[in-house]
Amino acid sequence: MERDRDTIEVRDARGDDDLRRFAEVDAESFAGHAAANMRWLTAAAPHAPLRLACMEGEVAGGYMLLPFGQFFGGRSVPAGGVTAVAVHPAWRRRGVAGALMRDCVTLARERGAALAPLHAATVRLYRRWGWEVCSQTLRQIVRTEALSGFSGSGRVRAKPDRSAIEALRRSHLADWDGPLDRPDWFLSTEWDAGDPDTLRFEYGWYEGDHLTGYVRYESDRQAGSWIRLRVQELVVTTLDALRGLLGFLGGQESQSRDVIFVHSAVVDASQLLWLLPEPHRDIEVQGYLCWMQRIVNIGLAMSSRGWPAAAAGRVEMEVTDPVTGVERVVLEVEGGSALVTPGGSGQIRCGIGALSAWYSSALRAQDAARLGLLEGDAPVVSTMDGLIAGGRSWMPDFF
Repeated sequence: MERDRDTIEVRDARGDDDLRRFAEVDAESFAGHAAANMRWLTAAAPHAPLRLACMEGEVAGGYMLLPFGQFFGGRSVPAGGVTAVAVHPAWRRRGVAGALMRDCVTLARERGAALAPLHAATVRLYRRWGWEVCSQTLRQIVRTEALSGFSGSGRVRAKPDRSAIEALRRSHLADWDGPLDRPDWFLSTEWDAGDPDTLRFEYGWYEGDHLTGYVRYESDRQAGSWIRLRVQELVVTTLDALRGLLGFLGGQESQSRDVIFVHSAVVDASQLLWLLPEPHRDIEVQGYLCWMQRIVNIGLAMSSRGWPAAAAGRVEMEVTDPVTGVERVVLEVEGGSALVTPGGSGQIRCGIGALSAWYSSALRAQDAARLGLLEGDAPVVSTMDGLIAGGRSWMPDFF
């Protein structure tokens, strides 16, 4: 339990009454529906702590911390996903958000997390407390007709086994920096607990009896009798799976004018740029919330991730964190692993946010220096970038 200026108490939620009150706070904060929020909170509560900020006996705001892994350098790093952050309009500008963020960093560290990713409704707030942008999630709207000609060797089957899906994700998505290593309960919270009136579908692509890809999407009716397909996930490991699942979606062209890949379900430079004959006419891209990343434990973050096998070097860093203060550490990388020890001369000086974006392969140290986010002599900055060269950042999961 934490008290801020003796007016803000941050504590665990206590029972269904607290859940219902926070569901109402979140609904009023984001023009949502308390019933939908309650479904999600009830599903998530057994797996993740809900923390509430209280003032004068009232629930003023809160957040939830989802425990999962996050792939970096081919390894799963322990993380706590920050979600459902809300402050009731009546209690804003009174330090509630800051109290929640300080509590979040402390709680994530206490629970063994190295990282705390989130999707930001307001970048300014999270940047102030140590998070930094890694990418803006994109919505890619593709004409269904443009997909209708694709086909692949294999067949599509409904409702593929979820354990097989997660195994496929882990083997494939570990090639990027950022995707979640999801726990078994993740879909029951983030997918199954959604609006019961929204149609949801899961299809796998099988080459023989081997699952090589899958798609998960929602379908709803739009004005003018069009059906809209919203793809939440598309993961493929072979060209046949990619072409087969695209063709499956394209087969709905008579009912659905567009297929919408939401929340960066496909990478920014998607395969469609090279597969479609006229991608500039068939794809529309829209920006949405930013994926932001924060390191909450430098030593654990660096030692848990993978590093390029050929990377080797030593960097002495002075890192400023708005919650924990200034920390000097020495990072040594060799043979695909890293060692972090306290001390050093602070050759590289940066905030925890810039370090987090660099760690995520989203921001080169050289670019951070040009932007005034990092300071250091050019040779050391170059060494820092050499340690992480070749990483590809992508956050295909929305939470």
